[in-house]
Amino acid sequence: TGGWPGVIDVPTGGGKTAALDVALYHLARDGGRNAPRRIVLVVDRRVIVDQVSQHARTLRAAIERADTAPLRFMRDALRRIVGSPDDPLLETAVLRGASPRDDAWAHRPHVPVLAASTVDQIGSRLFFRGYGVSSSMRPVHAGLVGCDTLLLLDEVHLARPFADVLAQLAELRGEEGGVPRRFCLTRLSA
Repeated sequence: TGGWPGVIDVPTGGGKTAALDVALYHLARDGGRNAPRRIVLVVDRRVIVDQVSQHARTLRAAIERADTAPLRFMRDALRRIVGSPDDPLLETAVLRGASPRDDAWAHRPHVPVLAASTVDQIGSRLFFRGYGVSSSMRPVHAGLVGCDTLLLLDEVHLARPFADVLAQLAELRGEEGGVPRRFCLTRLSA
């Protein structure tokens, strides 16, 4: 159907982080028409957020090097999506407490993003209360996270209330005036 499944059922240690790679490839193949531009793996464990963010940075560096044909395809497809030779092909972001904040991803909404976040960081942004986000930027963060975003919610058993809120949000959004449905929630669960 071109969309994301509601659940990806893979055991712990089975490589759920690779969902970032698949989502980015999906975006490149789609050309930015229907696939979400922001891809966020959300998990309520800081150590996993750090591991996922390192994976995202490694992936970004490989695409920027583009030393194989598949990576050149990704680089060229992302460049077409971004549209400007002066902007980066891809942003990476870490949204978790007790880490330095880099909000460059929020200043270039046309640039695809691979991000790792804790539940409280992404949830606070969705509800216009982003931790550490200025009051003037809160609506921007809420809009960016709440639109054109694929949320990959890992270890759902640790975040059941948040998963329920996200499902309700996705249901309320529906198809809005023929606009492609680019807010997606996929649960990654063992």
